[in-house]
Amino acid sequence: MKQFLLIITLISIFSCKTETENSIDPEIVSDSIPELVDTQELDSIIVSDYDMTDIDTKDVKEFKENLVKIEEEFGEQWDFCTCIVKGDSINKAFMDPGISDSEFNRLSERFDVIDEKCKAFRVQNPNITPTERAAHEKKVKKCLKEAGLK
Repeated sequence: MKQFLLIITLISIFSCKTETENSIDPEIVSDSIPELVDTQELDSIIVSDYDMTDIDTKDVKEFKENLVKIEEEFGEQWDFCTCIVKGDSINKAFMDPGISDSEFNRLSERFDVIDEKCKAFRVQNPNITPTERAAHEKKVKKCLKEAGLK
C-alpha cells in the first residue's frame, strides 16, 4: 500500500506542476550571466540541443535566457518530446503492480535523472488558458505517437 501511495505521489508531482513550480528559483540564477539581448549570443552559450520549434515565437528569447540559467545549474537539458516520452515510460513502469522494491528504487533514481534533464521543459509552457492546455495536449500526443507509444 505504501508503495502504491508513493507511486501516485511521484506521478502527481511529475505530471501536475503548477505555474509557480515551473518558474525558475531565483536562488539558482547566477549573477555571472549578463542581461543578454541578442538571441545569437544566447545560442552561443546554450549547451543543450534543444528543439526550439515547440517554443512560441514570442517566448523564444525568454526561454533561451532561462535555458542558459538552468543549464548552469543542472547541465544539458532534453527537449520537449524526449521529456514527454521518458516521463510517460517511467510513469508506466511505476504503475506495474508487481514492481519489486529494488526495481522501485532503480526507477526512483531514474526518475530523478529525468527530472533534472527536463527542467527546461517544465518552464517551457505554463498552460494557463484552455487553448494553451489543448495545444500542449496536442503536442504531447504528437510526441507519443511519433515515438510509437500511442
